[in-house]
Amino acid sequence: MKLENYLSIFDCIKNRIGNNETLAKRLYSLILFGSYVRGDFIEGVSDIDFFAVFSDSAEESIPKLIEILKECTQGIKYKLVDLPCVNINDLREPLKQKNPLKFLTFYQEDFLKNHKVVYGEDISDILPSYDKKTLQSARAEQLIRAPQRFKDNPELLLLSAGETARFEAIINGSNSISKADIMKTLEKIGDEEALHIYSSYIEGKEIEFSREYLSCFIVSRISKFLENRSQQNNRKVIH
Repeated sequence: MKLENYLSIFDCIKNRIGNNETLAKRLYSLILFGSYVRGDFIEGVSDIDFFAVFSDSAEESIPKLIEILKECTQGIKYKLVDLPCVNINDLREPLKQKNPLKFLTFYQEDFLKNHKVVYGEDISDILPSYDKKTLQSARAEQLIRAPQRFKDNPELLLLSAGETARFEAIINGSNSISKADIMKTLEKIGDEEALHIYSSYIEGKEIEFSREYLSCFIVSRISKFLENRSQQNNRKVIH
């Protein structure tokens, strides 16, 4: 994205936030990240991802902030404005949260590389650094719970299956989490099933898989990873 386009959006957002005394006081940081910054945003399919960090109670301020973001980005053809929000204190141990945000944990490297501070302070120095194995295991535990958690939500179940396919590519050496690198890795390892699911996921296609099929895909892939990780740990203990 061209610098002048960023500045136009950012100026709009900063001005609108600055005109709201309560929001300006509570908002510690607002960050744009994900595909729009990384460069693999798909018009009409991708979300535009913002992240808000509050230094005070946020509930009353979130609807206004979403309204501002929608108004200032109305020239962009996105699927929806995604705005996860946390209190600044939750940044210090993101893995210990009930539902850890994936971009602060498993995808933290990509987040740190591909983010723009729209308002307030950068949070890079606040986030703890985790080793790769810890993040992989934590993400696997999240994903394997998805079939039960989203059994009544086909859209989120497909999203979780797509995330499982992405997980498969990453543990098999994908250079990044960009759509192109994930597709390239899945093609390289010959995983046609994961490739088909991931393609449907990123292209926003109508759901063509049954819930049972998606659940089975998630559980089988993640269970295999966890079993392999357990065997590796057991071999280390023996030696």
